[in-house]
Amino acid sequence: MNPHPFIILITGLLILLWAYASFSKLFDLKQFNHALMIQVFPRWLGKILLFALPISEIALIVLLLIPETRLIGMYSSMFLMALFTLYVGGAVFHIYDRHPCACGGLFGRLGWHKHFKVNIMLTLIALAGVILMEI
Repeated sequence: MNPHPFIILITGLLILLWAYASFSKLFDLKQFNHALMIQVFPRWLGKILLFALPISEIALIVLLLIPETRLIGMYSSMFLMALFTLYVGGAVFHIYDRHPCACGGLFGRLGWHKHFKVNIMLTLIALAGVILMEI
């Protein structure tokens, strides 16, 4: 079966996204840990996410690379991006008592409103990948 060219493009984009996200966390684990400890969620959750997030993101890369698991990777990417989007949306719409710390790297420089828009776009791109793979 020949995959649709857009599936290949979307898969590549998501692999790059998760590679950047996971390796930037792992290469500066101390800074990532600090960022997690000052978020709006409980510290115990931050301790879990310190390793769970980068490992999950690397697992998504693997799922997306293997043709037989690519659809699961697309669904999982869409789900994780939706969670991230909801979290960032909480900052944008002042749902939290205080503003959480911005993400590091490129996303930290965007500001909350642009970060929210980028996350929405990435979630929709993952949704498009799911739809294309399901038809």
